Amino acid sequence: MTTPIRRRFRVDTLLLDRTAPVAVLDVPALITTNDLFAGARWTQLAEDEWSDLVDDQTHPVEHAWLQAVFGQEKTPDKALIIFWDDTDPYESVEDALDAAVAEGAAWYMLCYIGNGASDVSTQLDIAQYNESFEEKTQTLLLTNDANALSNVATSDIGYQAKAIGLTRCSVIYHPTGTVGGVDVTDQRPDGALAGRMLSTDEGAEQWDYKALTLVSDSWLTSGQQATLRTKGYNFVETFKNTTFTHVFPARTVTGREIRLQWGADWFDANVQASLANFAFRTPLMAFDYDTFTAVEGIIRNWCERAVARRIIKAGYVVALPDPDTIPASTRASGQATFNNVYDAELNSAIDGWRVSGNWVIGGV
Repeated sequence: MTTPIRRRFRVDTLLLDRTAPVAVLDVPALITTNDLFAGARWTQLAEDEWSDLVDDQTHPVEHAWLQAVFGQEKTPDKALIIFWDDTDPYESVEDALDAAVAEGAAWYMLCYIGNGASDVSTQLDIAQYNESFEEKTQTLLLTNDANALSNVATSDIGYQAKAIGLTRCSVIYHPTGTVGGVDVTDQRPDGALAGRMLSTDEGAEQWDYKALTLVSDSWLTSGQQATLRTKGYNFVETFKNTTFTHVFPARTVTGREIRLQWGADWFDANVQASLANFAFRTPLMAFDYDTFTAVEGIIRNWCERAVARRIIKAGYVVALPDPDTIPASTRASGQATFNNVYDAELNSAIDGWRVSGNWVIGGV
């Protein structure tokens, strides 16, 4: 019998090609109480198919939201419709969202079909669900509740969400009916903003001062705008003698930039995935300099990318502890838990300018 070459010269290549998924960061979703798809808990719709599947006569609100999402200069690849059967006394909106997740739904920006004063309780439930959700996501709610314009009312969704510090909740106030000669009843600025911005690089662009289509000015006085801002709202405005319409100031109810929250979520999701990929590919992760140097490198890499996107400023610090100082109890546990490993300064956006200067007369 002849001798196979492999007996003397054996080569085996191990393919370390498994990768960890990055959390969804670019998909908007709308919770609806209408059964659009024969009881399906959630349905994914692409830009080229939604208008054939969602009729504007049968489901005008869902149609308007999808039209706003996919009707901007930049649009996401897909959007989700999540069905909540609110006629079932045993199903809450939280149950509906849990069921959608269990069936594989994944989103980043969560919106709700209801936008009236009667929807505040449900909107608050959704925002609170989102705040403690297992993935890092945001809610973007819409309201036409007139109480939002009152500086003494406390029943509106903006006031309620701000009062309990929901950092991941943003609310747009937009009136209903005809204002400024335009019927704004079916306009969905929440869909327009999500559609326009979720198609950009996470954290790289501020969310106000982006021209939106299919929405129009909220026709507010300066006093009403001030009240809305105090209560944590955003609103739609068009600059005088222009066609430039945008949502201002694109912040959460607590005043945080939507952009910065999105950027932080992008950073966290990618560092998590990179750490998992490191674990998949390295023969050993240990409490030693080789491992700690590699992990610091991962964090620095994503910090550099955050600097490039102008989410944080240069000059960040990354420092894991000296592995030789790790106590034996920590080593035995197998859990590397360290706080304050990195520090960086946020690169905040400017929402408005007011400048002055001096011109001085000279002479001899």
